[in-house]
Amino acid sequence: MSQSIPIQSFRLHQEGLARVFGELEAKVMEAAWELEEPTVQDVCDHLGSNANYKTVMTVLNRLVEKRALTRQRVSRAFIYRPSQSREAFLSRVSRDIMDGLLRDFGSLAVAQFVETLDKIDPEQLAELERLVQERRRAQREASHDQGQ
Repeated sequence: MSQSIPIQSFRLHQEGLARVFGELEAKVMEAAWELEEPTVQDVCDHLGSNANYKTVMTVLNRLVEKRALTRQRVSRAFIYRPSQSREAFLSRVSRDIMDGLLRDFGSLAVAQFVETLDKIDPEQLAELERLVQERRRAQREASHDQGQ
């Protein structure tokens, strides 16, 4: 499951996983994470009565091509498995986005991040401050350990 899923685009005006996958791809990925080893039929059942079997199969296979899922034949059906956990995927995507923003926009990106945190949830701003202090403490300890 250590395989990295390549992110080809980021849609600012979408929400959740639809920012990095298409809308149906996002729903199918959520189903795959929730169901762990679904067949096409399992995903269709999970998505509800409007899910078209052939469309879902096409999306699952597209996600295999994108390396977001793996596929294995079991008896007459294929089972699909996420290439990495939802948490690992989200962690890597958010890290890649932040890396890109910082590389492209530097301190302006940091300032906007802090301003946005303050607007959305001031408690998250306090959490950011705690994380920064924790990171500084760890860096001091590491440099102190290297000095000995």
